[in-house]
Amino acid sequence: MKKIWCRLLIVICCVLGIMGTGSLTAQAAVNHTLNYFRYNNFKDDDGRSWVRIEMGMNKGDLEYEVSQNPDKPFQLIIKMNNTNRGDVKKNIGLDRKIARYMTLKNENRDMVATIAVTDSLEDHEYKVYTAEADKKAKKPYRLVVEIAADKGSPNKAIGDEKLYGVEGRTVVIDPGHGGSDSGAIGPSYVKEKNVTLNISLDVARILESNGVNVVMTRTTDVDVYGPDATDKQELQARVNVSRRHPEADIFVSIHCNAFTNSSAHGTGTYYYGHSSRDSLLSQLIQDEMVAATGLYDRGIHSANFYVLRNSWIPATLVETAFISNPYEENMLASAEVQHTMALAICKGISNYFQNIGK
Repeated sequence: MKKIWCRLLIVICCVLGIMGTGSLTAQAAVNHTLNYFRYNNFKDDDGRSWVRIEMGMNKGDLEYEVSQNPDKPFQLIIKMNNTNRGDVKKNIGLDRKIARYMTLKNENRDMVATIAVTDSLEDHEYKVYTAEADKKAKKPYRLVVEIAADKGSPNKAIGDEKLYGVEGRTVVIDPGHGGSDSGAIGPSYVKEKNVTLNISLDVARILESNGVNVVMTRTTDVDVYGPDATDKQELQARVNVSRRHPEADIFVSIHCNAFTNSSAHGTGTYYYGHSSRDSLLSQLIQDEMVAATGLYDRGIHSANFYVLRNSWIPATLVETAFISNPYEENMLASAEVQHTMALAICKGISNYFQNIGK
C-alpha cells in the first residue's frame, strides 16, 4: 500500500511539474525581431489617399500599444512589447505627402515607433493592426499602420509648418548633385545626392502647402543635363531651369559640406553678391538653420559658385552640415533631422519675403 501511495505521489508531482512549466512558458514574453519593412501609397474605394506602413517580424502574437503625444500632435506612437529593431533602419523617410518619417527606438525590452504625419494627427484617420504571414506575397507576420490624407491637406499648412509672406511667390529649389554625381560620400557611405534630394522634396512640400509655386531642378536621382555631361553643362542646366521661369523670385541650392579633416563641422550658407538681397536671404536661412539644428555657426560667406554667379535672381547655397564628419553624417542620414533642416530653410525663406515686402 505504501508503494502504491509513493508511486501516486510521484505521478502527481510530475503532473504538477509539467503544468507548472507550461504555465511559466505561457507567461514568458515572446521576443520579436523586426526583419521586414515596406511602405506604399494607395487609394481606397472612395478615392481617398492612404499610406500603408508594414513592419514584419520573426514571430506572431505581438502585443502593442498605440498613443499620441499631446505636446507633439503630429506624432503617432506605437510601442511594440518585447521587440527589437533587428536590421531595420532606425530613421526612415516616408512618402512626405501624408507621413514625413518614422523613427524606431528601443526602450528597455520594447520598441517604440514614432510616425510623424504632415498635419495634426486629429485630422487623419488611421488604423493599426496585425496581419498574418502571407507566404504567397513573401510577407512575414507584421504590424500594419494605415494613415489617410485629408483631401484638402495638400493646400493647407498648419502647426509648425505654417509660414507667412510666401503665398503666391515662386521659389526654385536645387537639390545638389544627383544621378551619376553622388556628391560627397560620408565615412558610413551616406551619399550627399540622397540627403539633398530628401531635404529638398520636404522643402518643396512645405512651401507648396503654404501657397508657394515651387520649381525643382530635379525631383528624382538624375543628372539635370543628362548623362556624361561636363561639370559646366550640369551646373548651367540647373541655372537654365530657373531662367525658364521668369516669375521666379529666389533660387536655393541645397548641399552637404565635406572636408579631408573629419573634424570639420557646422552649417554655413553662401551667396555671390549681385545685390544685398543675396546676403540677406543667406543670413536669414543661416539663422534658422543654426537655431533649429544646434550646429556650429560657420556664418555666411561670399563664394564664386557657378549656380550663384550665374543666377539672375537672389540666390543662396546652403551647406547643411559636414557629411565627412561621422557625427554630422549620422544627423544628415536621419529623416527627422532632414525634416528639421527643411523646415528651417522654409522659415528662412519666409523671413526673407516678409523682410523685403511686396
